[in-house]
Amino acid sequence: MPRSTIHPTKAALIDTAAALLRTHKVHEITVDMVLAESKISKGSLYHHFEDLSDLIEVSMLERYARWVEVSVGVMTQILTSATSAEDIYRGLVEVTKQTQSPDRKSERLYRAEVLTMAAASPRLGAQIAILQQELTDELTDLIREAQERGFYKKNLDPKAIAVFIQAYTLGKVIEDFSANPVDAESYSNLINIIIKDVFIEAE
Repeated sequence: MPRSTIHPTKAALIDTAAALLRTHKVHEITVDMVLAESKISKGSLYHHFEDLSDLIEVSMLERYARWVEVSVGVMTQILTSATSAEDIYRGLVEVTKQTQSPDRKSERLYRAEVLTMAAASPRLGAQIAILQQELTDELTDLIREAQERGFYKKNLDPKAIAVFIQAYTLGKVIEDFSANPVDAESYSNLINIIIKDVFIEAE
């Protein structure tokens, strides 16, 4: 739902919960904390949300939705502005560099946390499923167009490529707690080789 159509009180509660999520774990946040920070009454909170979990989930979804929008925007820019397969490769190299950066650890962990919560919450899971499908569909359409332009190998399923791109941007999360993590540049180089050799059509 566009922000412009959300009731100001509801928007304030979402923003408050989102701010608390940046400094607290989900299980640490209480109704009293939300009310104290937002200066909004308990009655208003329960008017706009079923319960605290509903508010927390909506706040998490907003951030997840923004990530989806940014991801689609980046890939759209890469694929629509490209005039060659090499242009797409260079764009994806930059995506790899940004998404695998140690500075993005918190974002990778956040996405993993949301997906874990979605597995335990049918309500959240249903919403995440919609967002994920939108992202996959958008990327699939963009990749299919790039295949038609001769930039991606046409013998590969465009949806499989779309899912792979999403998976590798999250995959580094398994190394984020390692005592001896793989060298970031070596990992990125491996991904870039796979992208170029497996997906990008040679010119």
